[in-house]
Amino acid sequence: MAETYHSEKLMTQVLSSVEDAYQLDEVVPRNLDSFCNTTKNIVLQRSFELLGIRKPSAPPFPEEPDQVFEHMMNQIIDQVEIQHHHGDILENQMELLCLHSFLEEILPRLSMSAAAETIRDNHHIKELSNELRDARGPEEINFIQAQILALKCKDIYTAVKDLGNIINQDRRSIEKLNNILLNFLIKPALLISKNKRAHRSFRVTLGDRDIDEIYRDITERAVRESQRQHIREVTDYPSWIEAINMMNNYVSEMMKLRDRFRKPIPDGVRQLPNRADFRAIHEFMSKMRCYHYGTELPIQPEDDDNENEEGPDQNVNDQNPQELVQE
Repeated sequence: MAETYHSEKLMTQVLSSVEDAYQLDEVVPRNLDSFCNTTKNIVLQRSFELLGIRKPSAPPFPEEPDQVFEHMMNQIIDQVEIQHHHGDILENQMELLCLHSFLEEILPRLSMSAAAETIRDNHHIKELSNELRDARGPEEINFIQAQILALKCKDIYTAVKDLGNIINQDRRSIEKLNNILLNFLIKPALLISKNKRAHRSFRVTLGDRDIDEIYRDITERAVRESQRQHIREVTDYPSWIEAINMMNNYVSEMMKLRDRFRKPIPDGVRQLPNRADFRAIHEFMSKMRCYHYGTELPIQPEDDDNENEEGPDQNVNDQNPQELVQE
């Protein structure tokens, strides 16, 4: 509109309404080829120009053979960093799904206690749920979901502890469950502390209960962990793939304790496309669906010795994994 009606005042107002000049640039991914992205670039460029900020000219393309080679190497490194970043997001999504599923399994057992009502009436969870509806991009969604799950986990911990004090029996099982819940809080705390909007997560740290103090300690340790310089270590697979493999093992152990109620997996649920079907991710998705619906895992054929463990399966069986589960 500002370009069409030659309104520099409107253009300046557009920029001044954004708290951070680069915030607009974060909303739409740079590699998104769309009208929205084009419009964003026009607004940014004109707004910066009106403020006297000129976009620097692009450096000349290298001509020397070594420079051309290193330029192409840098392009690969840039892409590796992008893939690793997306892998971290994927790992976080899976971690949050695990935590959500396990908490949802615990909640019905506390239906007679105040826990369900406390979570239902928790105004911080309601506020975050509203924010989740307007969230843009997987990083922001993970950030908000981590806060919601941390709040639920804290409420469940308190309810379980209070229940143990009331019934005064099977204390060992209750202490074990609370230790599991404390471990569950570590991942959301790490995820939240590493997010650039971590200052907006103050609601999770509020409160004067025992668990609130414990969570603040967990958060402090998470902040120190995120700031620590990690020793560079070259591994066979990316760190997020290794984390998914660890989650697979954990889900397998949890499935042994899961009550089987033989609820069939619905027809038409979305499956991983063959071209993006990595073994670790495929196993995780299958196990989580079986855990959620209470079905048995399909028997997997034995792997060939020379089969790529983590790469896409080039000889994918055309049979729907859901049909295997139902068989």
